Amino acid sequence: MTDASETTGGSATADNDRLVFFSDAVVAIALTLLALELPVPHGASDAEVWRAFREHLPDYGMFLLSFAVIAEFWVAHKWLYARIGGFSPRLLWLNFVWLLGIILVPFATKVLIEESDYQVSAVLYAAVVGGTGLALINTVRHSRAHGLLRPHAAHDIMRRFQLCLSFPTVTFLLSIPVAFVSLSGAKYSWAAVFVLTTLAMRWATHPVGDSGREQSPGGARR
Repeated sequence: MTDASETTGGSATADNDRLVFFSDAVVAIALTLLALELPVPHGASDAEVWRAFREHLPDYGMFLLSFAVIAEFWVAHKWLYARIGGFSPRLLWLNFVWLLGIILVPFATKVLIEESDYQVSAVLYAAVVGGTGLALINTVRHSRAHGLLRPHAAHDIMRRFQLCLSFPTVTFLLSIPVAFVSLSGAKYSWAAVFVLTTLAMRWATHPVGDSGREQSPGGARR
């Protein structure tokens, strides 16, 4: 059953379009803020500048990881909302929670760069990324449970997509206790999980066989 406040049809499409456009703008701002936090190497000569640059390599590595995290979340969000045809207030608020996580990634990255020797910095980063993943997972669950998906969204693909989102989310959350034992171990696990998630996402969103192919509203195979 669906809530009385849930809508479908043209009105829902317009609401979803506005939500997606707004979300895209927030993601763009978050990526910009992420770049603004990059440390600038200084020195009295080229050699000193290069030495300062090398000293900041771990910080630049964290920037690339955070950029990849936000980009991966955006790709997943874009893919999911292309398959959501209904609208509900809960869907709106789940998206706001997801956006909260997105805009907190630059802040968590800055804390991790400036306070890299402290466990709290790694815990904060893992909690932000893991919480953002949970918001997107709950968006998938809500859409599936309340019939908000478009007719062409194949059940098997949506199930695989939800499973794929669960992998990095759980890994980042599990890295919180790991950070109390080994900060470097937690950070290496983040880089590894990003690579694996990228590969898994290709599997999750790629139809396999006739039974797994999505159909567009007009009936054409996708």
